[in-house]
Amino acid sequence: MGDIALAIGRVAIPIVFIVSGVAKFLNVSGIANHPGLTNFMNAFGEITSRTTLGYIIATIEVVGGISVLIGFKTRWGAIALLLFTACTIIFAHNFWTMEGAARAANQVQALKNLAIMGGLLAFAVMGSGRYSMDDLVATRT
Repeated sequence: MGDIALAIGRVAIPIVFIVSGVAKFLNVSGIANHPGLTNFMNAFGEITSRTTLGYIIATIEVVGGISVLIGFKTRWGAIALLLFTACTIIFAHNFWTMEGAARAANQVQALKNLAIMGGLLAFAVMGSGRYSMDDLVATRT
């Protein structure tokens, strides 16, 4: 039962990242002009162009999401997505700096992201489970 639950979780959790990442690839200017990206660049400086950073973010979401989904290098994919999601709380859903409806909406998003981080942390610790590419590779070596 545990391996089946891990496989179901590996399908459910990364879907949000894959869909979001593909949408970012299709409209990179949307993320490049996002206030969260501005907050990130204010904290770390102009490390690269906004467009390049948008593509990097989209790549992290899609590659990390597919990694967890198929169970290949699951721990690394989960850690990358966990760190990315933590950054979205800090830079995009920083509700503690807001008031009113914006505060309430961003607090909900931050708490949702925190819950997703819990699932990603479980994958980072436990791995992908039996029904995964990681398991297939391990049994063939």
